Amino acid sequence: MDTSSTSENTSKRIVRIVIVAALAVVAVVLIWPKAKESLAPKPERAIVAIQVAGAERAVTGPVEITPGTDFTLYAVLEAKSRSGEPVYYTEAPGLEIDGKPVPADALRRWDRPQRVKVFWFTVEGPAPYLKLKAPENLDRFTYTEFFRADWPTAWTIPGSVTSRFGQSLSRGEAGSEANVLGGERTFGTQRYQVRIELFEGDKQITPSARYISPGSKALPDGAATFSTVYSAYPGAAGPASLAFGLTEIKPPPEPGADLQGRLTDLTEKHLAFSRLPLIRQVLAAAGTTSDDLDWHEVDLGDGPAWSGGESGGAGSDEGVSRGDLLRAGGRVVVLFEDRGTLGRLDRQDLCFDFEQGAAVLPLSEVFVGEGLLELAHL
Repeated sequence: MDTSSTSENTSKRIVRIVIVAALAVVAVVLIWPKAKESLAPKPERAIVAIQVAGAERAVTGPVEITPGTDFTLYAVLEAKSRSGEPVYYTEAPGLEIDGKPVPADALRRWDRPQRVKVFWFTVEGPAPYLKLKAPENLDRFTYTEFFRADWPTAWTIPGSVTSRFGQSLSRGEAGSEANVLGGERTFGTQRYQVRIELFEGDKQITPSARYISPGSKALPDGAATFSTVYSAYPGAAGPASLAFGLTEIKPPPEPGADLQGRLTDLTEKHLAFSRLPLIRQVLAAAGTTSDDLDWHEVDLGDGPAWSGGESGGAGSDEGVSRGDLLRAGGRVVVLFEDRGTLGRLDRQDLCFDFEQGAAVLPLSEVFVGEGLLELAHL
């Protein structure tokens, strides 16, 4: 037997095996990512989830908080696995959808090859103030998605109820909302939308897929399940504080019963507001009506002391509280905060005013000049 020939054949077989194995490894390296991606859950829709500070899970739908409570917005990309089970890509530590907790093993952080961009929007009325020339003009009132370029483009962002418009609360040159309040507004109503875009590579400009959570077309019919934060003060000030972030709609001189009913409905559902229905809501929150109010004269030069509490229970003649009403003629405001130096009601104090949009104003900007005003404790 020729041992040299046998050894040569064995060496050739080994070389062929090594080559085949190397080619197999290369094939796996090249093909496996695509094969793995084809087996991965298929994205279907984007969702906005809201987690209030101290809560165990982020939830979808409306959330009620008190002003100053921190909350976080989470982008969620819902996908369907090959077995038909839902998978949720998100950074939320826990998730609740439609009132039902999501199993922990269904939550995943994004670990796929596609590059992700996340954009945030608020869904608001078209302007802070809308004056109707005729009752039928209300049909033109629609909601709009406003891209929040001032917010991070990330899966997780700090929550805010500020409006896209950021209208000056003095409606003049006195300063911005943050300047008047001494910081960002933490009360009001805000609705959110998220857009999640997937890119196949770092150089790709156009996304290969885009998923957008419900927006303007879901309103007003879907308001009950829309991802919304309602940040309200207790008591009578609650409805007034929730008007911020909403469009004020002023009816024509002769609105008619149908329009009045529609404006009341929009106000009660915190979709927009009109002044008279809003004041009625303030009174209802205090457990009273306009017929039961006891108006008495006050002088802002020597006003009553601030009680430091919230109105909405039995009124007190000894002091004023957030939520009490102050008026001159047909101009009615809701007292908000003591800003004077003596702890008494004076022109430096702030109020909620609803003249061409919701605003926080010093009383000096609402009631110009001298004279007595009328106060009603709620």
